[in-house]
Amino acid sequence: MSDDEALEHIGRLIDDSCDAAFERGAKRALYLLDELTKRPLTEEAAVLAEYFRANAWATRSQIANIRQSWSWESVELQEEMLALTRAASHPGFMRLDNGRRCQILTNRANLLNKVGRSIDAIAGWDEALRIGPHFAMALGNRGAGLRYYAGMVDDNRERAILALHAYDSLCKAVAPDAMYESPNFLPVVAQFKDMAEALGRAVNVDAVRAMQNLDQGEPGRSKVERAYRQWCLDKRLFLCPLNDLGPYLAAATDDLMLPSIRERFDERPGDYSPPPIIGFFSQMKQEYVSARYMLFEGISSTRVHFSDRGVTLTNTLDYPLYSLASERVRTAFRIAYSLLDKIAFLIDRYWKLGKIPAHISFKNVWMVEKKQRLLPQFAESNNWSLRGLYWLSKELFDDQLKQTTSADARELHAIRNALEHTYLRVSMGWAKPFTIGPSNASSFGIAIGSDELESKAIRVMQIARSALFHVSFAIRHEERRKLRDDSDEMVGSMPLYWFEDRWKRRDPN
Repeated sequence: MSDDEALEHIGRLIDDSCDAAFERGAKRALYLLDELTKRPLTEEAAVLAEYFRANAWATRSQIANIRQSWSWESVELQEEMLALTRAASHPGFMRLDNGRRCQILTNRANLLNKVGRSIDAIAGWDEALRIGPHFAMALGNRGAGLRYYAGMVDDNRERAILALHAYDSLCKAVAPDAMYESPNFLPVVAQFKDMAEALGRAVNVDAVRAMQNLDQGEPGRSKVERAYRQWCLDKRLFLCPLNDLGPYLAAATDDLMLPSIRERFDERPGDYSPPPIIGFFSQMKQEYVSARYMLFEGISSTRVHFSDRGVTLTNTLDYPLYSLASERVRTAFRIAYSLLDKIAFLIDRYWKLGKIPAHISFKNVWMVEKKQRLLPQFAESNNWSLRGLYWLSKELFDDQLKQTTSADARELHAIRNALEHTYLRVSMGWAKPFTIGPSNASSFGIAIGSDELESKAIRVMQIARSALFHVSFAIRHEERRKLRDDSDEMVGSMPLYWFEDRWKRRDPN
């Protein structure tokens, strides 16, 4: 068979196996894909092979009934996620027709939402809708995802606005101009319509639409501040749920907070201060927003800083990048990555896992010590946001676990290690094709272009943002559960107030 004929045959086999719940057929399809990818495929065929691989794993997942399970671990879901990520990040992805690209991005977003990564799912659906604004499955699933996301937000105004946008997205999915790729789409239309009607009854749509005022906010007091705030909005880096709707000025604030925390008096005998994780979360937020600004400064700087003048360095003839601006990008990457391990430390303390602090990482905090087995505290938990954090950790690479759902996880891990421990050689982006070979790894550190380092730093910053949201939502879920379970107990309160902006300066003493 030709490549196209082979892919057509495998696609039919997967569809028929799914319809008949025939697992052997899905396994056969995966074997055939392994054989096919041994050929020198065109870029388009290589992307389609990954897409069909994801469909085969989805079929196995459906047959095993994993999609309806709360099980945190799933080889099927992990392999499907990785295949879709490889397809979406493949150089040949842009060569596919718009419909197929929308399918790949929507399927990946649906899977992210299924495992609890709602924030990343919304970004995925929006990416698909930028390609096909009327792609119905992206519109409908985005509406369903936003509806659930709204339920995790405490602020009444933000929750109402998210619910309104969920309603609008669901309505667009059932509009006459909505585009469905499957001929059997009527049951899906009915499902989306029912969701929209239920939201319309729960939310005063007209009132919320009149009060949302998404274009009103703090634009900034100077040209630089305005540019910084717009950059954060465009990259979805503000710690505000409304930023997940788009670059609206109303989202130009970092209002994400932990919920009220309940502790027993005997948990910290004699200590009547607020729970330590409240201050720890505030510190992590400060590190995040500071790293975010460093990254902006590093990317946008066009002048030689006075601290770089007179610093004698060697020109190694590979167009190296040495500057305060470059160091700011490096530092932002390191801080954002380190926040993930700090979130793991918070998880250990809040859920009382009792791990040794020096051994805690975002990748292994979930596991039994020195074993690749999920801790029992998590295995049966129905905390959707906590499960999302766990699956977010799967997007990173670990030398011991060696499991990932991301195509570039090993690269991010290698950059972080080079920044922390060895040598990351950064060349000017335009010069990379002339100075860095096909493999950027060597026995003496790692070589990378400045533009690639900047894009990777933005990606790590977005991962850190998502993790901060999910840990806040996960704790909120637990606190709501405590409130239900301990409703008969007497509870005292300790009010806490905002840390005022005028205090955010160096201590003059």
